[in-house]
Amino acid sequence: MLSPQHWFAALAQSPLGHFTQTSRWAFAVIEMVHLLALAALGGSVLLVDLRLLGVILRGESAAVISRDLGRVLLVSLAVMILSGIGLLSEEAMKCYFSPAFRWKMALLTTAVLFYFTLHRKVARGADGGTANQPQRAVAIVSLVLWLGVGVAGRAIGLI
Repeated sequence: MLSPQHWFAALAQSPLGHFTQTSRWAFAVIEMVHLLALAALGGSVLLVDLRLLGVILRGESAAVISRDLGRVLLVSLAVMILSGIGLLSEEAMKCYFSPAFRWKMALLTTAVLFYFTLHRKVARGADGGTANQPQRAVAIVSLVLWLGVGVAGRAIGLI
């Protein structure tokens, strides 16, 4: 069985890794796609969580907003994961040794698991009334997790 370091090295040496490392524009284009998907994901998370907090769209049902924006979140998450693999292939070994990358992956995994379990259940069960304590708690945890993913992701380029 290969160690994680071997997987990262294999990705760096793959055709995708070679392409992103030698192309003049590949990394920039992939990063642009990644950031556009991040904006869509972040916007959908922010809208749902601010509604769960009772800050915006009080006249709208949180369940309907969550259902409608859930599709945007899923598509943008898929695009971010795929484009993230492309970004990783360009600097795989740097990321392997990066504490910020490890934090990002841990927070991303936690945020995605949280979304597909508790967050969706609470958001889809919310009525159009005022926000209650469980809704507020779920929204705050969600915002902190996704903010952590973004901060850790940005730290990869700085550390």
